[in-house]
Amino acid sequence: MLADLRLYTVFLALLAGMFGIIYWYKLPNNKAKLFVLSIWLSAITELTGIFYTQVTGQVNYMVFNIYMFIIFPYYILFLKSILQQPKNKFAANVCFALFALSVIINPVFFQDIVEEVCFNNFAIGVVMVLVLSCLYLVELFSSNLILSLKDTIFFWFVLGILLFYVPYLPFMLSLRWFLSGIHESTYSLIVFFLNVLMNGSFIFGFIWSKKRYHY
Repeated sequence: MLADLRLYTVFLALLAGMFGIIYWYKLPNNKAKLFVLSIWLSAITELTGIFYTQVTGQVNYMVFNIYMFIIFPYYILFLKSILQQPKNKFAANVCFALFALSVIINPVFFQDIVEEVCFNNFAIGVVMVLVLSCLYLVELFSSNLILSLKDTIFFWFVLGILLFYVPYLPFMLSLRWFLSGIHESTYSLIVFFLNVLMNGSFIFGFIWSKKRYHY
């Protein structure tokens, strides 16, 4: 069952990526197109993790950590690109610098990139992405796009990120502090469900969004 859930998670990312390619013509600019590539990166990472575990017999901590070191800076820069207010863009610059600093310090002094999840980096990255996502939503809800939320692809991208990471970070914290004995299949089921929410949001965005809404 565990292996099946991991494959289904890969399938979800591939499905969202394929919808991104199918509706590529609707994407308003390079920011949206680059986000589609990040979805494909997620699918490739999942496949690489499965292959790594099968070949080495080890947990794919290193694959996950490398992916994390790529995807969180990308999310921060993506959110910066769709933020409109200068102070919010400055906040994104600060977040990027702090996360980059954590990537340098944490694996060197605190956590092994090969032997464990670099959870400190993960928590910092998630918090920063969530803060910037909320800033984007505040801007969006304060703009004239409030009546056309479903028409902008970036709303669906940010919604998908929030649907995954808002519950996932507390869940991961619980695993470290309270639920260390949770069965691995339960963990995989929860992660799969969160991937359904995230990739489902991306797919709805590809279908319903309109090209003229480019921010």
